[in-house]
Parts: sequence; C-alpha cells; structure tokens
Amino acid sequence: MKLVSAKLPFRLGRVFAGIEPSDGEAVAARGFFTGHLKARYFRRGRYEGEVDLGSGLVTNIGVLALANDMNWAAPSGAAINLFKLLKFHATGTGATAAATTDYKLQTVSTQGGQTPIAGTQVFTPADNLQKIVSVATIAYTGTEAVTEWGFFNNGTLSATTGSPFTATSATGGTVTGTPYTASSGTVQGEEQFVVETTTTPRIGLITATPARSSPSPTGWWRRPTG
Repeated sequence: MKLVSAKLPFRLGRVFAGIEPSDGEAVAARGFFTGHLKARYFRRGRYEGEVDLGSGLVTNIGVLALANDMNWAAPSGAAINLFKLLKFHATGTGATAAATTDYKLQTVSTQGGQTPIAGTQVFTPADNLQKIVSVATIAYTGTEAVTEWGFFNNGTLSATTGSPFTATSATGGTVTGTPYTASSGTVQGEEQFVVETTTTPRIGLITATPARSSPSPTGWWRRPTG
C-alpha cells in the first residue's frame, strides 16, 4: 500500500490516504523467476573473454513442469524434484528467435554441444536476491557458429524407445507393449520427460509412467546466443 498526503489550506493540516497498488504494481513489487546466461570462452586452454547473453526465455513446458512441482512423486531412491534434475547444458546452431514453444534445440550441435553437460549447481541465499547458478564446460571438437543454448533436466536430448502411438488423448497415450519403466515411489520412470508424436502431432509433459511414447528431456530455457 502506498501512503500519500496533501496539505490542506488555511493551516488545517494534512490529509493522508492509502492507495492499494494495481495488479501490475503488486506483481512488480514481488520477485520473478528469471534466467541469465553468461559464456566464457577458451581457445586451446587460454581464456579469451566473457560474453553476457542476457535473460533466457522460459518455455511453456518449463512453466508447466514448475506449476506441476507439487504433484511430482517424492521417491526415496530417485530424485524427481525439478531443480535437482535441471542442470544439463546443450547448444546448437539454430538461428530463429527463441519462442515459448521451443522445448528442444532447433539445430543440435555437431561439434560437442550435442552432448548435454551436467553443470555444477550452487544456491546463493540472499535477501530478495536468491539465485541458483549452474556452471558447465562444453568442450567443442571443431568450429561452428553456436547460436542457441538449452537448459535441460536430463543428459540425453532424445530417445526413440518404444512403438508408435496406438492411442492418444488430452491426458495421455499408449504404445504397443510396455517399453518404459513405470514411475513409483522409488523410481523416476519417464516423469518430467516430454513426449512428441509424429503421426498424430502431440507434445506433452509426462507426469507419470506409463505414458508410452518417445520421450525427450524437458527443455526449460532456450536462448539464441548469436
């Protein structure tokens, strides 16, 4: 609440009024979850400099995964909490602008960036400035224009295990047989993976297995770096 005052004439003193902020002002007064990308580059072991690439774009599926955080299973034998898994860095050469629908890299690197690297996670507590920092080193094997970066929750960018969909719905799908590990109190299964079908286009976040398809890790951020 903002407190404003006005001086009254003829020495009558001041009048005070409290003003409640609008929805936009109220949101602005609170913290946001945002990302920020910096890149340090080395040539033959020699430090060449640092580039500040600004804020990453949070994808729709990333928001869905965060919104579903209260519903993930809490197994004792396998981590399923979102930010515990969200640590893998990969890059590509796609040149289109980032969009909230980008749950994967447009064009995956062929010179080393195609192998997701698990970053070292550090939580920094501070009043109203808390942040999680993930630092990873990608060793490139050749020359390419690195123009996009993604932040994922698994060390594999794609998988093709299983048969084509035999049925789909708004909340799930099935394939022939049982090619995937079922989620349980101690097993992650395919939870937090993204399912993509090609015959009948569908994209969805797996919240529990069985949800039989060809999963890919949840793409949390995608940021063109060029």
